[in-house]
Amino acid sequence: MNNTSTLFSWFRLILKRDLALSFKKIATFLIPLVFFLIVISLFPLALGTENSFLSSLSPGVIWVAALLASLLAVESIFNEDFRDGTLDHFLLSGEPIFILVFAKVFAHWLVTGVPLLLASLISTFFLFLPEGVVLPLLISLLIGTLLLSLLGALGSALTIGKTAILSAVIVLPLSIPILILGVAIITSAINNQDYLSYLYFLGAMLAVGIPGLCLATVEAISINYD
Repeated sequence: MNNTSTLFSWFRLILKRDLALSFKKIATFLIPLVFFLIVISLFPLALGTENSFLSSLSPGVIWVAALLASLLAVESIFNEDFRDGTLDHFLLSGEPIFILVFAKVFAHWLVTGVPLLLASLISTFFLFLPEGVVLPLLISLLIGTLLLSLLGALGSALTIGKTAILSAVIVLPLSIPILILGVAIITSAINNQDYLSYLYFLGAMLAVGIPGLCLATVEAISINYD
């Protein structure tokens, strides 16, 4: 029990630290949000305001915008701690690196993913989505953005000390299954079809991804420090 409390305290300490640093740098969470809203608002301007046409394109537009927006803050997951020596201190502390990784992933999701969930509600007005799509949209984005944060952490760990564009090159191909399932969920909801099977697949990916991708990220960090 004491060991569990220690691990939870370690997780909470890292989470509070990362959130505090993120809120000091407002651009960290504002830029992905503003980028998402700009992309969503540009499509009606470029393609016209025909309801049925925009509604048919909206699943792909929302998910591509969410994917690209989540990549904007990927570099900050580990690189800033690497540059100022904080990551060295974490690794030398003897605490489980898995907890460090999961805390930083969760902090990244709170800073980038949660604002995107709120912004997606605004996107339903721009893209003329029916009311019945709101729930599957939010659930799919909640799961999908968590997966994108996990993949972002892996990409960031593999490219510690290198350019941000390299992280994006690694993460983008791995994100394709998430993108396909996310679009399928919203498209099925728009067409009044059953979307639960796609949602279950996405949920299963998250269930496997939390331990699997966190362990892969731990290994990537260890490789960079060998």
